[in-house]
Amino acid sequence: MEIGLNLFSVFRELNEDYFGTLEKVAEIGYKNVELISANFATGERFTDTFTLPVIKQKFDDLGLKAFAAHEGVAPGKAILDADWDKIIEENALLGCQSIVFPMAFISGREDTLRTAEQLNQLGKKCKEAGLSFYYHNHAHEFKRIGDTSLFELLVENTDSENVKFELDLVWVMRGGYDPISLLEKLGSRCDMIHQKDLGKHVNPVNIFSALSQEDNPDTMKLYTEFVKPNDFVNLGTGIVHFQETYQKLNELGSIRYAIVENEGQLGNKIASIADDLNVMKNYVQGAIKK
Repeated sequence: MEIGLNLFSVFRELNEDYFGTLEKVAEIGYKNVELISANFATGERFTDTFTLPVIKQKFDDLGLKAFAAHEGVAPGKAILDADWDKIIEENALLGCQSIVFPMAFISGREDTLRTAEQLNQLGKKCKEAGLSFYYHNHAHEFKRIGDTSLFELLVENTDSENVKFELDLVWVMRGGYDPISLLEKLGSRCDMIHQKDLGKHVNPVNIFSALSQEDNPDTMKLYTEFVKPNDFVNLGTGIVHFQETYQKLNELGSIRYAIVENEGQLGNKIASIADDLNVMKNYVQGAIKK
């Protein structure tokens, strides 16, 4: 199990100084990075701002391995409307082994099944190019539909040969599910996880328990009304039981990358991800040694 950093953790810093921020990430001690595609302030792809050879050379100079990339579409855009051939080619040239679709704005059975079919098409396209394809969860996928959930529908209706899952453990908790149990069910379909921490003040943890039976909010409303800017905290300072979690993950033996994603919006983010790395080294490497 290797430690990684999802660069969304420092997206504001990347917006201001892309290469300078990468330098700080490397100085802290991160070796593996999961890319984000664009400057969120301008919407411009970093590969349109800087040439691919220049970006790749910077990764090499800093000793950073770009093992995966988050590539999605804006709300309201169709998944297949993006130029996926270009996206796949660019990330392959940067050395990425995997493309991760970060969020589908699903809310019911029909759009979930339609999304599953689109994910199947993307997974097949990635596989043909020699890359793996993953779906990354948030909380809304755990909305119940009868005796199942939107997430379970995605799992059941995507091709296990072409579509894997990058499980965000805290978002699973916020969806009312147990991350370890879900990992056991997914087996080899999940070998990358996102690790964040949730503040002890957050109550309830399960977003859906805050809703009445009559409530049926749209996807974005869940995040604008029930998720607050200070919900997420530095690793080891919230509710996640790291020793227990990483002992179990090590026992599972299926996780290749445990990826820090610091979504906290308070304080110095460079200092925060440095603290996060120390926590991960303690528990990830400690679990492996034990």
